[in-house]
Amino acid sequence: MAYDADDPSGLVGEELNTVAFVMDYVEFHFNGPKLTALTDPHVQIGSQTWIFPQAGSRDALCTLIGRTVQAVSIKTNECILLDFGEAILTIPLDEDNRHGPEAAHFFPVNRDGSWRPEGMRIW
Repeated sequence: MAYDADDPSGLVGEELNTVAFVMDYVEFHFNGPKLTALTDPHVQIGSQTWIFPQAGSRDALCTLIGRTVQAVSIKTNECILLDFGEAILTIPLDEDNRHGPEAAHFFPVNRDGSWRPEGMRIW
């Protein structure tokens, strides 16, 4: 579990264990830490890309469950990119893709598994 990581870069080596579709956003849970996409996440597997909520995107996002994050790239005002090896998850951060004032949230956890709100990141 990524303890005391204040941004998604601490998710390297972590397994995605839950994808939750909540009305107009998507949550990605990593055995404690949670990354929420308030913009429409993209998933690329091989040469094919799906953009939520397009047809097939939910199934494509769920194929990430059980995969381990190999690398994370955070490009300010552009995107958060999680590389799972054979699949890439992209959360857009740019103004054109926002549905409101925020694009994404990262919720870190303490060693006991409780949320650590003072470390929360908002883009």
